[in-house]
Amino acid sequence: MAGWRWVPVVVAAGLALAAGAFALASSASTSQATRASKDAGSQTFMVNVDGRNPNINESFLAYFPRATTVHPGDTVVFKYVGVGEPHTVTFGTLANNAVSIYNHLTPAQQNANTPPAALLAADNALPQAVSQTGQSVPSGADKCFMRSGTPGQALCPNSQHEQPVFDGSQSYYNSGWLDADQKFTVHLSSGIAPGTYRFMCLIHREDMAGKITVVPASKTIMSPTVQFALGQKQLAAAEKPLVEPAALLAKGKPPIPHITLPGPNPVLVGSGSPNTSGAIDQFGPRTVSIPVGGSVTWWIVGDHTITFNSNKSDDDIRQNEPDGTVQINQKATAPAGGPGEPPPAKNAPTTGIHFKVVASSSWNGQGFHNSGLFLNSFGPPVIEGYRLKFTRAGTYHYICTVHDNMKGTVIVGGG
Repeated sequence: MAGWRWVPVVVAAGLALAAGAFALASSASTSQATRASKDAGSQTFMVNVDGRNPNINESFLAYFPRATTVHPGDTVVFKYVGVGEPHTVTFGTLANNAVSIYNHLTPAQQNANTPPAALLAADNALPQAVSQTGQSVPSGADKCFMRSGTPGQALCPNSQHEQPVFDGSQSYYNSGWLDADQKFTVHLSSGIAPGTYRFMCLIHREDMAGKITVVPASKTIMSPTVQFALGQKQLAAAEKPLVEPAALLAKGKPPIPHITLPGPNPVLVGSGSPNTSGAIDQFGPRTVSIPVGGSVTWWIVGDHTITFNSNKSDDDIRQNEPDGTVQINQKATAPAGGPGEPPPAKNAPTTGIHFKVVASSSWNGQGFHNSGLFLNSFGPPVIEGYRLKFTRAGTYHYICTVHDNMKGTVIVGGG
């Protein structure tokens, strides 16, 4: 697709595959579900953006539930519950059109390096949230609500910052880049026409989408509680394929039989399965012991950093500015103390699995040190490596600045 996107990549089935499958849909019978009718008055429905597993640090390119059925005048509250993977909730006729076109494509067309022209045109009508050069795009990263037309790249004018009720006819209705536990509340107009209103994430594009279906007030629907519970079943289904890869990751093993990470003291950074929208955001093994002068090689699967001696100013890629806008935190994403991820390689392999160290440096344990953000620029099937030589004894804790609670430790010269 056009533009720069965060797309978690997982190693599975002999190749590094994009983790793009949505969680399995759950259903409940009419006789078993609690129903809400027009007599209940307007209601509030909850949709989680991403998912949170209390036992494993994971992120999901999905909304839970993916589909919600409502009446005119109802309210839908989107709550970001992930571990740092950035997302938006973007409605409007532009998003509805792009997702609709995408949904009618075959899987091969959806995953093609050059998507069909109709999808490219529809996708290009929507801004990115982050540019290819690693800068935030104001019209995508910040709130914006347009009655008609297409947004450019610049910050939307003040007149488009005030959120109106959603009547289904707005061309662009964007939450902006959501912060931790932030809620985006969408009040539906009492006059909204019955129909399907699709929404998507501007960062993960049409791969991450959902829908709201508005039905006449005379038609009974499942209650907010029941619909939210279905979403939690979808999340549970998305978590299940990650159980075994997570156990392997804790031991520093990829989820492919007979594949061993190369080099001394290797650490796997992230893992997953092609059978889910989720990815595992952990270092494995979490703790590594090496001698002074030894090195660690991190094999990076997904969008991650390896960051030492961080503080509040450089431990998160999302940065709130005093004027209320959202920016990329350059300290958290740029390499420090050595080179970061190089530009995409030409003539990279297209088959098999290939491990390649693409950046390396040494560190004396003092000061801020950051690999910078790795985005798998070499692309599957190349697994990129970041190697760091430690020249001073000590215990060094590190994090990923993208994903909350993604932490590791290197013990140098500990006997």
